Amino acid sequence: MPKEIPILPEFEPGYIEVGGKIPKFQYRKSLKEELKEGNITKEESIDLFKCMLMIRNFEEMIYELRVNKGKYGNIRYLYIGATHLSIGQEAVPTGGISVIKKDDYITSTHRGHGDAIAKSYFGLKDMSEEELIAFIENNREIASFLGYEWKNKDRNTLYQYALDIELFKAIGELFGKEWGACKGRGGSMHIADFSVGHLGANAIVGGSMGIAVGSAMASRYMEDGRVTLCFIGDGAMNTGIAHEAINMACMSQFTNGLMSKRFGVPVIFMVMNNQYGESGQQRGEVTGIDYIAERGFAYSKNGMNAEIVNAMNVLAVRDAVKRAVEKARKGEGPILLEFWGYRFMGHSLSDTLEKPEDGTYRTYDELQAWKKYDPLELYAKELIDAEVLTPEEIENLKKEYRQRNENIAAKVIESPNPDPKDMTKYVFKEDSIDSFVPEKFRNVTVLKEPKFKDRDPDVEINYKEAIIEALYQEMKRDGRVLMWGEDIADYGGSFGETKGLLEIFGRDRIFNTAISEAAIVGAGVGAAMRGLRPIVEIMYIDFILIAMDQIANQAAKMRYMSGGQAEIPLTIITTIGGGKGYAGQHSQSIESILTHFPGLKVVAPSDAYDAKGLLIASIRDKNPVIYIEHQNLLQDPLLLSLSKRKVPKEDYIVPIGKADIKRKAKNYDKSVTVVSWSAMIYAVLKAAEELEKEGIELEVVDLRSLYPLDIDTIIDSVKRTGRFAVVTQAVEFMSLSSEIITQLYQKASSFLVRPPIRIGAPFCPPPASPVLEKAYLPNDKRIIEEIKKLF
Repeated sequence: MPKEIPILPEFEPGYIEVGGKIPKFQYRKSLKEELKEGNITKEESIDLFKCMLMIRNFEEMIYELRVNKGKYGNIRYLYIGATHLSIGQEAVPTGGISVIKKDDYITSTHRGHGDAIAKSYFGLKDMSEEELIAFIENNREIASFLGYEWKNKDRNTLYQYALDIELFKAIGELFGKEWGACKGRGGSMHIADFSVGHLGANAIVGGSMGIAVGSAMASRYMEDGRVTLCFIGDGAMNTGIAHEAINMACMSQFTNGLMSKRFGVPVIFMVMNNQYGESGQQRGEVTGIDYIAERGFAYSKNGMNAEIVNAMNVLAVRDAVKRAVEKARKGEGPILLEFWGYRFMGHSLSDTLEKPEDGTYRTYDELQAWKKYDPLELYAKELIDAEVLTPEEIENLKKEYRQRNENIAAKVIESPNPDPKDMTKYVFKEDSIDSFVPEKFRNVTVLKEPKFKDRDPDVEINYKEAIIEALYQEMKRDGRVLMWGEDIADYGGSFGETKGLLEIFGRDRIFNTAISEAAIVGAGVGAAMRGLRPIVEIMYIDFILIAMDQIANQAAKMRYMSGGQAEIPLTIITTIGGGKGYAGQHSQSIESILTHFPGLKVVAPSDAYDAKGLLIASIRDKNPVIYIEHQNLLQDPLLLSLSKRKVPKEDYIVPIGKADIKRKAKNYDKSVTVVSWSAMIYAVLKAAEELEKEGIELEVVDLRSLYPLDIDTIIDSVKRTGRFAVVTQAVEFMSLSSEIITQLYQKASSFLVRPPIRIGAPFCPPPASPVLEKAYLPNDKRIIEEIKKLF
């Protein structure tokens, strides 16, 4: 944190040479010139000032509530949420969002209040009178609470009402209110408002970058002409997801003719370089470059049309983003814009610099130098010089917007709090299976029909064949179903589970990505939020750990954090395994980790019938589903044979959340309920055959769905048998087996004649040695030994 290297404001025009020229601070016009040239109207120029005032007052409210111990104007409220303020940065969201349409999208950051307010301000501004009425009608509780009567009102009044509603929702979210933008579930760092195209702020630094790319990929695929602005900070540009997401957005196959349409992904990376990633200084300390924009040439030959822009000049921001949007709509994306500016407050309000001796990672003199470039004051001078507003009108607007914020905040405090009884509301989308396909996505044209289309339904097919058939039928049935991942196109997947699909659908529907697990999933989240039904593949479940932020913090939580706004019909296919000598990073069975995150469904079929039915159910589900295959069921000749079933040619659904009894006990005099899933079912079934010879009956329950967990089927079986065991390839400690036994004890302990047992792997990573691996994995012999201990 080098105070020895001051970062002072400097906006001299020029170029950065990095494999090509990157323009720097080229904008030199005044508002007077822009008005004269017809590049902006008088109303638009005033809107820029009003929007920045709205942002500034919103954030000053947070500051005052904290430092004044709950006092703000005439109100009293003890605010306890996050305090990541963007005071000093108002020109970037204002100038950027002022030149996009209401139907365009943004993603945002933990410092994203300004982004949310600007998207509301200009999104509503772009609505027709009918759309404003519909917006108010959709928020009638708030409108009525504010005392607004919206019938027979002129458009400006409707706009002001709608803007007050949006301000109410934003403050309400910070205050944890039921009528907050996200029903109080998201708070300051997770504000989202899909009604104006705001896909959500993100508390994970860089977390929204994959989502933004996925949103833009959806626009590219659907050809809807929409762009996505990805607001991020300089700190985010040093994260792994930044590299993965930008690289994915820049993939050559989007523009070089491999896909049917040559069109670059319409995403604009809006990098707010406020010089510090919390306290790490971007220039001179934590990177080896002077400008983030220099990295553009690392990802594309045109340098991503990168540009460095004065973040303290709202007109400069507006000009740069306007040009970038035009390029993106023409297919010249992605684009990288770096906004060079400063935050006047610390990372949070615990980070103060009110006097010289407060300096830790930056100096008081540095802060004062940047405050001379306050974007509101600079632009107020522009408005006065251009004779758009008088100094008196400027001051009146400042007072008006301060009072507006105070008035709305006072009403928010009086509004309802969420009911704790609804704590878990919005975790999942209920009635989640969606079989409806919009007209434009029906009747998909294929390049060739597969041979298996005419197969005999009375002839059994194996696990892998069932998966390929399910993928084919869903992609043929619904044009919203796309698939991407590593090696799934020409190669057909590492286990052959996508073989032939490229020849059937072409690269617009199924395509390779780089080895970028986080971006693969993140883009899937964004595309799903935009209405597609993506399927993404993570080759081994071991690799899913690389993507866990995107799975656990994004896919799983986005619906809940947005108060039910987000719908994420995303299917993530991965594999578990063991028995091939692949050792600790290709053989784990860590599915239990995934079941711990509210918002995810997790399934693991064991045979061909379930493989097809569960995959179709997963693709049609409105929630994110992890679909777990087993490597040996895809490759091992014996298990491929054992997994064969008669499978209907037509599509069908196996319900998620319903277990299946694969073997009923013939009598219950000496019996055990054994629960397992995936490939381990076959070891259990083999053990059952052997134990039957000794008079012990196993009732074998195939869990199929790991979450939701069908504990009722397990309990019903235990009521008949009185004994219980669970068998898994996972290590026993903290595995799903522990949860199953706990629930069994809580709900049915009286039916157990002996304590239940769990049979799993020892507490170590999977070993490579054939001798060790054989001893590591449960097999039929060990299952038999352990089951006998129950008698």
